[in-house]
Amino acid sequence: MEIQVIEKTNGRINRVTGTTIKERLRVCAYCRVSTDNEEQLNSYQSQLKYYDEKINSKSEWQFAGIYADEAISGTLDFKRTNFIKMIQASMEGKIDMILTKSISRFARNTLDTLKYVRLLKENNVSIFFEDENINTLTMDGELLL
Repeated sequence: MEIQVIEKTNGRINRVTGTTIKERLRVCAYCRVSTDNEEQLNSYQSQLKYYDEKINSKSEWQFAGIYADEAISGTLDFKRTNFIKMIQASMEGKIDMILTKSISRFARNTLDTLKYVRLLKENNVSIFFEDENINTLTMDGELLL
């Protein structure tokens, strides 16, 4: 019996074709604050600055924008215009990864969260929820959600 050693592949793998992706990862961020009070708006501005600096500081990442909805509840996805624009850009192949502070910033109910996670995953787009340390393209990502 002969044992075949499979070498580790460096870089990212396209989950659909199985080929190595050589370009930099196109990363965007999604921010949302639900009210327009002063404290929330300061948080909003801080999030925009944080993600701009974070994405642009990594040489393996290409800045793909910041999508942000201000003073909007997360319960109705169709009212979050920048969220919908981000999903559309992802479906058009313009985004590889979405950074967001937490699951609750991304969506406010389980059904919407899973719907968009699965839709994006089918298109090889990951979401990284920072507070929960969950990457949706990993084996346990959806299970942890």
